[in-house]
Amino acid sequence: MKSLLVFMLIFSSLMSCTTREVSPSRDSRIAIDTIYQQKVSQMQAGLDSMCVAYMDSVYRYAVDSMLKERENDIQQLIK
Repeated sequence: MKSLLVFMLIFSSLMSCTTREVSPSRDSRIAIDTIYQQKVSQMQAGLDSMCVAYMDSVYRYAVDSMLKERENDIQQLIK
């Protein structure tokens, strides 16, 4: 029984391999594009709110790190 199950698993795995190139049809491209646009629209509101929430802290951190780098450069030039 176990060997039959293993044989069926291997057989089905080998049968799923194909050398034929698969290219999307016009209808499938339209469906793919529609699904993509829906998912992007759903995610956009969440991503926008994350940008608003984190922009101030990330912006301040970026400015502070650039200022520290410039101060270090100036200190090295003075030495």
